[in-house]
Amino acid sequence: MNQTFLFAASLLALGVVGCSSGTPEAPASPPADLWVYDAADSNFADSSCADGEPVGFAMSFIMAAEPVDLGPTEAVARALTGVEFVKGWALDAPLASFGGLSGLDILPGGDLLAISDAGAFVRIPFDQSALTLQGQATLTYLRGADGEILTGKSEADAEGLHVEDGIAFVSFERDHRVEAFAFERCGGNARAVRVASLGARPTGLGRSISENSGPEGLALRDGELLLGLETLVGGDGPLGVATQDSDVSFAAVPWIKADGTPLVGLDVIGDELYSLHRAYNPLTRQNAIGIRVRGADGETRTLAFMAAPLNLDNFEAIAVLPLDDQRRRIFIMSDDNFSENQRTLLYIFETTGPA
Repeated sequence: MNQTFLFAASLLALGVVGCSSGTPEAPASPPADLWVYDAADSNFADSSCADGEPVGFAMSFIMAAEPVDLGPTEAVARALTGVEFVKGWALDAPLASFGGLSGLDILPGGDLLAISDAGAFVRIPFDQSALTLQGQATLTYLRGADGEILTGKSEADAEGLHVEDGIAFVSFERDHRVEAFAFERCGGNARAVRVASLGARPTGLGRSISENSGPEGLALRDGELLLGLETLVGGDGPLGVATQDSDVSFAAVPWIKADGTPLVGLDVIGDELYSLHRAYNPLTRQNAIGIRVRGADGETRTLAFMAAPLNLDNFEAIAVLPLDDQRRRIFIMSDDNFSENQRTLLYIFETTGPA
């Protein structure tokens, strides 16, 4: 959730360049033993739901959703090069624990599951056909391996989310790690199961990671667990992959071509790798937000580069849904940092043609 002063560089790189060929090369040879998720062999559910614990407590609440426009028509047209804006809302709830939403995924029935950097799951009922929020949302606190609720930034700073077969994989900053929670089976009773840890200087990165610029992006691709760092190296977004020894290697896959704009979110659809980028100018207190996709051909395209005068905030989460006509529906969500001066925005875009 680090807000980095790279606004000017981002305007130059993302706002002007719509397509860039090739991808940055990983700085070393890939390790032989990558961790691969196999649903048939997974014991995450049994390990996370110790002693067959039932579904745990979740707070239910009504979420307010105020419609929000992206901004002036001409500015929107300049900002979007491969997508169209569909709908947007400012979300709010009468809970002190609601906010800080930094990771997002789409559940099989169409509902949205978000992760808060204060250590909680937030499930948002959503009708994908009508494109409307519906019903009551729920908030569920995360528990550590000992069954105790995670507290404080050092434990609970969750940033990335990917859900597979009812298992919620969550990446954390400060104590840089990935843990799995059997959210579908035991909900609030799910205990953390460690998947991978990032040391002070992970393999292939060539530098250390600051506590507030860690694994913001998280996604599964062909069973491999990808982590995207907010930390920039040579202007690119380092992309790591979990290994069988519970480590993360940044020498195994090509990195994200970020053009100097920090990476804050990831999602994968088939051979397409979607990335969300954010730069923040503390002088003007304005954000610049980029949405990019790297296709099977290795080319990276900018689908959107958004800046003032558009209605933006601290967007950190992205989730992509494939549509029946081969287009993609892209959700992005902002982290309000539990501040009265920021908002939790949920925006929907759709690609203008087949992927």
